[in-house]
Amino acid sequence: MTVESTDIRIGGRRQVVRVVLLVCIAAIALVNVSPVLWGVATSVRPPEEIFTFPPSLFGSGVTTEHYAQVFSGTFARNLLNSLLYSTVATLTAVIIGAVAAYAFDRFRFPMRRPLFGVIVACIPLSMGAAVLVIPNYLYFATLGLLDTPVILPLLYLGYNLPMAVWILKGAMEGIPVELDEAAKIDGASRLRTFASVILPLCKPSMAAASLFVFIGSWNEFVAGSVMVNSSEYRPVQVAVYQFISAFGRQWGPLTASAMLALLPVLLLVVFFGRHLVAGMMRGAVKG
Repeated sequence: MTVESTDIRIGGRRQVVRVVLLVCIAAIALVNVSPVLWGVATSVRPPEEIFTFPPSLFGSGVTTEHYAQVFSGTFARNLLNSLLYSTVATLTAVIIGAVAAYAFDRFRFPMRRPLFGVIVACIPLSMGAAVLVIPNYLYFATLGLLDTPVILPLLYLGYNLPMAVWILKGAMEGIPVELDEAAKIDGASRLRTFASVILPLCKPSMAAASLFVFIGSWNEFVAGSVMVNSSEYRPVQVAVYQFISAFGRQWGPLTASAMLALLPVLLLVVFFGRHLVAGMMRGAVKG
């Protein structure tokens, strides 16, 4: 067997592997995108065609009456509520997370490693916040903060802050300490070094942390449904659930509101999704 024929066989195998990978990726993408496409189609479909059989992706016409029904209530206010809550939680988490990450990485103080271990152990809070609903409810009821506009940003901050600290500390571990020493020689204070040297180098990781915190806050449902009763302070995820009742589901308004609630997250992932990978990779490699 000649070297040329061996190279041809190896090249053929690589092509087969690439085709198989592309087919698998396309299948996974189709499975994930199909519900979204179906939701979009249902949200603009006339009510009489929603339950037609056999089902079809494209109906005979397009209507905006489901979106008009959604916006006839308090949904627009709920959408703005979630935007405000998530933005406040994100900005606060990134600021506090950056300061905490700098302290954990650059300072040596008693119980530093155990405390950081506690922070890492609290990361699942953003995914398992339902476990803390009862103690949080009792605590905030004692403080008189239930059904107020400040309770959800506080909870979102508490749930997602550990993730921000972990991401930013990983990024700062990759920044040489020599930069701090050089800034100190030039007369810069710790605060000036942090603001002018460390933070600019952590921009990709700060963007990644912001996306994680914002998406985690935006998608939170349990705390919003328990801690807030007034429609005035209700977040968007709870507002979507209002179209599900004991008498059935209003599929048109339900899918329309769900698509509106999905849109901000989708736009963030499409335009800034690369920062998720860049920020995580920057924090994963030292030096």
